Amino acid sequence: MRSLFLISFLFGLAWAQPELQLSPTSPAPDNETAEEAEQFAFGGFAKVNWFQAQATCAAYGYTLVSITSEQDQRSLRNFLFTFARSQQELLADPLWTSGTDLASNNNWVWFSKGRSINYRNFQNGLPGDQSGDSNCLGINGMNGLWINEHCSEQRYFICEKRCQFDDDVY
Repeated sequence: MRSLFLISFLFGLAWAQPELQLSPTSPAPDNETAEEAEQFAFGGFAKVNWFQAQATCAAYGYTLVSITSEQDQRSLRNFLFTFARSQQELLADPLWTSGTDLASNNNWVWFSKGRSINYRNFQNGLPGDQSGDSNCLGINGMNGLWINEHCSEQRYFICEKRCQFDDDVY
């Protein structure tokens, strides 16, 4: 059973690599290089909870995606738009990112980077659930807005290559 899951994950990663060709329906590349386009992998083979998504990404040397800047947001959106040309139904529900406030309610951090969320793109400007029950962050694959969700929800997810360095590393 585990080997079938691993094969499915690898197939899903290979399948999710974006095309580098542009068509009239694709977004402008915004000087995106092939290296940037390959930084993401879409876990679209099965819906899983946030914890399973973290573990699945980690098992293959990836982490759940962190969106620390507007440039990160644009790169991810370009990847999703490229991918979505043929798979829009997979983007109808939010997709898991590494954002969470599990450690401290309403103190949002990128779990994969261990940093506070400074750049924000929440739907309606703020996290939607103030009750403390929705502690994991999803991104709407169609409009790019962030939504806090119950971590137990079953969602597709987006991984990024591990060990990426930002300009803001001290």
